[in-house]
Amino acid sequence: MPKRPAEHAEVMRERILEGGRRAFIAGGFRGTSVPSIAAEAGVSVGLIYRYFPSKEELFLELCISGTPAELEELAENLAPIDDPVERLTVAIDSYFDALLQAIGAPLVLQALAAAPADERIRQALRRRGDDLRGFSAAFVQDAIVRGELPADADVDEIAAATTMLLDGALVAVAEQGEALDRDEVRDRVVRTVVAASGLHAAAR
Repeated sequence: MPKRPAEHAEVMRERILEGGRRAFIAGGFRGTSVPSIAAEAGVSVGLIYRYFPSKEELFLELCISGTPAELEELAENLAPIDDPVERLTVAIDSYFDALLQAIGAPLVLQALAAAPADERIRQALRRRGDDLRGFSAAFVQDAIVRGELPADADVDEIAAATTMLLDGALVAVAEQGEALDRDEVRDRVVRTVVAASGLHAAAR
């Protein structure tokens, strides 16, 4: 059965995004052209412009796509975990899963490099940061409800600091590449968050 127009449009959009992801990672933001994206995606240049008005808009979509849905799914997976340190460890592991995939570290690192000269990219990074801070704040609030943090814990401060630590992992990815010891970096972030926030198992 032929795909309906809406289904076909979604398939083509995802095809373009995947081609754009490969092209940007290979050529960098500045070195990637719309024709090179079209070649990677196996579509015409004109078709790309039907879905994205510019190379920049496609790049921005790649930097922020999927984040809210992924964070919502992660929150559902964390809810049954009783031990707060284990819950935090699983959360950061999930962040690394996304970070080390093609959509994660390389594109965000490129966005960070391009941001000083491009307000649209700064906006995309702010949206991404808002998503991460929002998730971190929800984690902290849940820990307060569970009795794992004091009721007067500064939710916004802990969430902001945790997000900065998570994005600092991008630097580790860039510096260490294949030599990156993921577990070591994760455990350092966990230890820092636990020490700074006072996160602990609730009294039984």
